[in-house]
Amino acid sequence: MDKEKNELHHHEHGEDCGCGHDHEHEHFVVDLEDDNGNVISCPIIDAFEFEDKEYILAQDPNEDSVYLFRAAENGELEVPEEDEFDRVSKFYSEELED
Repeated sequence: MDKEKNELHHHEHGEDCGCGHDHEHEHFVVDLEDDNGNVISCPIIDAFEFEDKEYILAQDPNEDSVYLFRAAENGELEVPEEDEFDRVSKFYSEELED
């Protein structure tokens, strides 16, 4: 996947979205471009903060792949460097255990 062209979009559902809550329900997706130039909309499955930065997990609906991105101040998603990825992944795994 060409992670240089990541875009974050959201789809809003009205108050009658069937979730049983009286609030608007937003569904965010990340558009990723694969090696063949096809755009795949990957739903956001989780978002969390670590070391004062926001991170987002998106899952490819066509396979079991999950992608980790850091949310930049300008709203774009960036791919963390390997050492940062390792620290964030360890933190997230430990949070799930708790």
